[in-house]
Amino acid sequence: MPSNAYSVHLRQLLCDAGELDAAHAQLKTGNPGRQYGLMSLNRAAVVMSVSAWEAYVEELMRESVRALLPPAPPLGAWPALNAYVTGLLGNFNTPNPVNVIRLIRNCLGLADVSLSWMWQNCTSAKAVQRLTEAMTFRHEIAHGVNPRPTIHNSYSIQLPDFFLRLARCTDNAVRQQLVSVHGLTTPWPP
Repeated sequence: MPSNAYSVHLRQLLCDAGELDAAHAQLKTGNPGRQYGLMSLNRAAVVMSVSAWEAYVEELMRESVRALLPPAPPLGAWPALNAYVTGLLGNFNTPNPVNVIRLIRNCLGLADVSLSWMWQNCTSAKAVQRLTEAMTFRHEIAHGVNPRPTIHNSYSIQLPDFFLRLARCTDNAVRQQLVSVHGLTTPWPP
């Protein structure tokens, strides 16, 4: 069962990138090759996809900390943990591999979540490389480098699926950490 961060936040936020790709498809000229005048939609899809990933990671940490809340007083160290994680999230604004690994390690004690980022035809190292590439594009777009980065439609179309796979792996690793280390039976409700 995926976290609410995955099923509610990430999936819904990635719909924005899907809508941009649908608009791109409707505006195509029908001629083969690069569709001039449409690349801004591809760049916007990159920004939307990275934004959805950042929101997912933040919400996953909030959801994980809420799962650690004792069912009844005394609350023990939970208020301090909650305040600590809230502070970390307030300073989290670049969801690159290093920062995501650090955030999850500091919040939950999971040493290196990127080791779980693998699926068929994608190793952990490749997933880290692809996330780094998406972050580089996002920074170039958001900070107005000139000339603008060339983002092909084939790249922007596959990016939401990449983030869904990455988040699914992250969900599984965080769930495993909450169950095996923190002793929760069901980290998040169905």
